[in-house]
Amino acid sequence: MKQFVRSVAVGAAMVAAAFSVQAQVKIAYVDPLSGLQAAVGEHGLKQFQFSVETLNAKGGVLGGQKLEVVGFDNKGTPQESLVQVQKAIDSGIRYITQGNGSGAAIAISDFVSKYNERNPGKEVLFFNYAAVDPSLTNEKCSYWHYRWDANSDIKMAALT
Repeated sequence: MKQFVRSVAVGAAMVAAAFSVQAQVKIAYVDPLSGLQAAVGEHGLKQFQFSVETLNAKGGVLGGQKLEVVGFDNKGTPQESLVQVQKAIDSGIRYITQGNGSGAAIAISDFVSKYNERNPGKEVLFFNYAAVDPSLTNEKCSYWHYRWDANSDIKMAALT
């Protein structure tokens, strides 16, 4: 998880610098923060926030840019994920991370691709830390979607 957070932070800061974004880089964490999956989502959010706080305490990234993680509760559903991603974008956030559920990840990836096509110059990046459906990097592959976890086919091949 630490490597993932560092990768997201550096990637977000590099893109922010390229697009002349303000020094504060916000990352939307869109995962279940209520309901049956809340414990998983809350743990992930706290771990992500801790890693970002550690990076910020060391001076931030790429010339001192500070990061902030903002939690958005998708209630574990693809439909609510899209509502929360839109809220994040409306509040000025251009970096989305999600991982609990491939259904939500597929919906977010499709949404981000369509959003970016309609809004040139206001692009959003989707950092997937754990949704493992192979279609996300095969037939539904998107320039705007980055996944750090191996897909389920790769994991199954490793097990067998």
